[in-house]
Amino acid sequence: MYKRRVRGWSQHVDFMLLDCLCLFLSLLAGFLLIEKEGVLTSRFFWRLAMEATLVNLVIMVILDTYHSVLHHSPWDEMVRLLSQTGHVVLILLILRLLSQTAEADLAKITLIAAPLYILSCYVMRQTYKGFLKKKHHILNRYSLLIALEASQIPTVVPRIIRSNYGIYRFIGFALMGADPSEEQAREALRSIRTQYPEVDTIPIVATADTLEQYLTNNWVDEVFLDVPPDANLPVDLINSLMRMGITIHTALTNLDEIESRNKNVEWICGQLTLTTSLGYITGRDLLLKRAMDIAGGLIGSLITIIVTPPVAAAIWLSDPGPIFFSQTRIGENGKQFQMYKFRSMYKDAEARKKQLAQESGQEDQLMFKLEHDPRIIGQKQLPNGEWKKGIGGWIRDLSIDELPQFFNVLKGDMSLVGTRPPTVDEWHRYEPFHRSRMSTRPGITGLWQVSGRSKIRDFDTVVRLDREYIENWSLKQDIHILFKTVWVVLKRKGAM
Repeated sequence: MYKRRVRGWSQHVDFMLLDCLCLFLSLLAGFLLIEKEGVLTSRFFWRLAMEATLVNLVIMVILDTYHSVLHHSPWDEMVRLLSQTGHVVLILLILRLLSQTAEADLAKITLIAAPLYILSCYVMRQTYKGFLKKKHHILNRYSLLIALEASQIPTVVPRIIRSNYGIYRFIGFALMGADPSEEQAREALRSIRTQYPEVDTIPIVATADTLEQYLTNNWVDEVFLDVPPDANLPVDLINSLMRMGITIHTALTNLDEIESRNKNVEWICGQLTLTTSLGYITGRDLLLKRAMDIAGGLIGSLITIIVTPPVAAAIWLSDPGPIFFSQTRIGENGKQFQMYKFRSMYKDAEARKKQLAQESGQEDQLMFKLEHDPRIIGQKQLPNGEWKKGIGGWIRDLSIDELPQFFNVLKGDMSLVGTRPPTVDEWHRYEPFHRSRMSTRPGITGLWQVSGRSKIRDFDTVVRLDREYIENWSLKQDIHILFKTVWVVLKRKGAM
């Protein structure tokens, strides 16, 4: 019976437990050097140790610290460890400041514990990785036979060897196809021998006709079958091997030309399918992203409630009328929702948009931006030609008009980080490839905003940045964009 390999962070529980042990011992050493005595009976020590462990676990999961851990270089390992430690220390210090406890000198303890943790954890990771690699090499837990055509060897075999992770012992090649050529296969193997010398230890043991007999007489755990896109899949052979109890991995090479980098095999409506998408998010990441949205939405909504009275007064005094502005926008995959903002334009702004678009030559463009938009409250041109900025301009410069969107985040219409939602009119004018930017939940901020805000006028550039965000999505990237957004807003970079 085939035992499916564990995927995601859960496959590295051993590393995570050892990591937390290093953290606990480092904290213990820090307390012993500073407090001298009574450490094990100190409630503060045990509370801090528990907090540090929980924070460390969460940071490891969010940063995906142990992704492909066996392939980390020593330098890459140290960079990841420093990043992880920095996040943990920062969060612990914030928690201590919020709790306002002074039961021990936390700063001094941290100065001792942090370097000890970095050193001990780094040594642990390198040592344990060496042990695992040696263990895999000695035990060779799974024997794998590679079945493919001779013409595929230069491209397929290097990819298999690079991605082995020490799990498999390659016991041989089986040459597939109607007319397998052993000489052609040996020539192909010689062409990659310099870069992959281990191919010399993998013999050619069978052809498509003799494979079943070979597997009957020899021990093989699993078979990796790869056939060219234009070849017929040997279904009868696969069924025969499966009945023998041998696990067969069939490569979907005929689907390699699909552009999406995210491909997953799933059962959909009772059918085995290859699912392709522009971006991919796991259930864990989706839960963490939503939790971050709720936390940020609550904080942002509270800030919105606090600033509403002075902002409302400023808007009303400059242009009496509604304080809030609601507009139908397009969300994920074309779903419509009402987006909220503080009103920064005069009440007739929408009616004047068409005329201004014609005057500025932007009636056919998918993004309407004016450097000096006369619809903004208080904005007007002085006799000397200079433009005077009013309350509407200041609200937009500091992104105060965006604050009510935190209520959209709480409702689930938007996320803290995503792509900006277009208006209904813009959406109807989108080309098919433009719509890819709305394959995710829209956000208050995003890669486009922190890359130039209103300075980016070319819509194709906006689409490119949004696609780049979706294709390379990670929780770490979202956090980075949030911090960069604060900096961009405070510097008022790209504001209009």
